[in-house]
Amino acid sequence: MALRSEANYEVVKPIPEIGWRLRKHYFLVKNRVNPQDELLLAWVEHGPDKYMDEKELQASFKTIGSLRHPYIQSIEFLSCNEVGGFVTRGLNNAGSLRDLICSAKPKLQFMKKYTNPKQCKPLPVSDVALFGHQILEALMFLHEKGLPFGHLHSGNIVIENHKVKLLDIENGVLGLPSYYRPYFVQHRKIQTLEAVDVYCFGHVLFEMIFGHPLHESVCDNLSPNCPSLLRSVLESILSSEACKKGLPTIGALLSHPFFNNSSCDSSHSERPHFKYSTHTKEALRVAWQKTESRLKEEQKIVCIVIYKYSPHCVRHQKRLVKVQVLLSSEEEVKKRKQKLKQEQLHKQQQQQVVANGKSPERSESPNSTSTATSAGTVTPPTGEYYKIVLTCR
Repeated sequence: MALRSEANYEVVKPIPEIGWRLRKHYFLVKNRVNPQDELLLAWVEHGPDKYMDEKELQASFKTIGSLRHPYIQSIEFLSCNEVGGFVTRGLNNAGSLRDLICSAKPKLQFMKKYTNPKQCKPLPVSDVALFGHQILEALMFLHEKGLPFGHLHSGNIVIENHKVKLLDIENGVLGLPSYYRPYFVQHRKIQTLEAVDVYCFGHVLFEMIFGHPLHESVCDNLSPNCPSLLRSVLESILSSEACKKGLPTIGALLSHPFFNNSSCDSSHSERPHFKYSTHTKEALRVAWQKTESRLKEEQKIVCIVIYKYSPHCVRHQKRLVKVQVLLSSEEEVKKRKQKLKQEQLHKQQQQQVVANGKSPERSESPNSTSTATSAGTVTPPTGEYYKIVLTCR
């Protein structure tokens, strides 16, 4: 309805399910002023981290629409209401970075493009360093301006003239969950939006250099073919130790030799620009704080569940220690020796019965453990066996 009030834009046709979000819908749009330019409109409902009222949301959207940066794709038109929001951008015919890696056609459905790609190819190391440096510059700019991203993945990056362009900067304002949230919610050291961006950046680097995404939250066994400088970057972000102790900052990554040596052109034709009012700045700050608070609460729940059902949890270890102490105690050793003697004595008695011509099944020995009796009933286990079972329980 909001788009119908804009006379300059016309919806051509829907492009079904090209993204991973179930509630995000894409449409091919054209501008009547420049009908030869193809535009892509994306509509999505608000997510669980939407904390702004409609007035604050409208102001934030207006501000995001004016954002300019050489490594962030500009927005043609955007609008939002109490249900959701839509954004119109220029359509990149080459597709996203993920399309480039998977040699996929951008307008195909998500499942068809990425479920079983047959022509995945990693990027050259020089391109990984260059694109990584550009992504870090864009992230640094957003954080300095008080607008963390939180939604970095290879599907939100396009390459134009050997330069990256980040997409979906508005996702955080709309309160949408991150693509890698199921992964970083497992690590309680990833509690800030900067740490989230750094963690997502590590996954993007992994996908660029190896030609396929990392399907786990951590990676402790990198390929030996990985360059040493890039290996140190990936280990500082994606290793189990890094996720336990804390991730590097965006500034620290920018000063890393792997990105510092990349031939990145510092002279940009497009000058970075992003300004907003004090009221909008405060509304964004409060929204980010609430987003981080919800992440921390969710991480507590996930960690409790993992702790409870993990075979390596402290409670499980204590049980094992008790069992080991029980089995190694002197009293239990004596009981096992006595039981062994009784079993040996029983065998000797059975041998004597057989030698005297009697059936062992009819043995009248008081130490017999046979469960078959002359009356056809089943005798219960001996008291000594019961003691051992109850003790182990």
